[in-house]
Amino acid sequence: MLREVLNNDWYTTIIIVSLTIIVSAKLLNPNRFMDFLRLIGNSNYLRIHFKDHRFFDPFDVLLFINFCTNAVLTIILAYNYYKSMADLTHNEFIKLVAILGLSFLAKILLELGIGYLFEIEKLSHSYVFQQVSILNFLGVLLLPLNALLIFSFPGHGSLLVIILTISVLIIIIGLFKSIKSYQKLLINNFFYFILYLCTLEIGPYVILCKLFSYDIN
Repeated sequence: MLREVLNNDWYTTIIIVSLTIIVSAKLLNPNRFMDFLRLIGNSNYLRIHFKDHRFFDPFDVLLFINFCTNAVLTIILAYNYYKSMADLTHNEFIKLVAILGLSFLAKILLELGIGYLFEIEKLSHSYVFQQVSILNFLGVLLLPLNALLIFSFPGHGSLLVIILTISVLIIIIGLFKSIKSYQKLLINNFFYFILYLCTLEIGPYVILCKLFSYDIN
């Protein structure tokens, strides 16, 4: 039985859906969206919009769905470039998006649970908001980069490397923003911070890589 293969028509659908999600987020809150686009350059967005933030904020939920979609698309493009994958179905793509989203959701709930357990709810909520905002920003940036990689420079290894490098840099920048926000607390609890990095920041990415490799194969 022949398997349905991801082709440019399917890629086009993904790009259009992602664009629709981002436009919906902008229409939902135009001022917040403009502040959000300046997230890397300054911390005004994190400081101002955390005050009114809710756990299942529609603005963040939309952008998080976009992040998961474009992150999976980038992984597929990278895997296809290096491993010549050509048999991923539409259902498998949706499954991978769900796995990524649920994995990050589990991580967020764990961090909030730790905050509640140690009576630092506000601190953990603030940290989660920062990290989710960084991932959402990365998702918005990945959309045009993925479009370039698919339609303008298909199979271009250098562009793929640039996209992966930018993704890693943005995640690192987000981590350093959090460290800067809580540097006094971290210095006093340095051992626990290193333990946290290994278990809740670095560990999940290693596990996700193994899961995606397993599912794709």
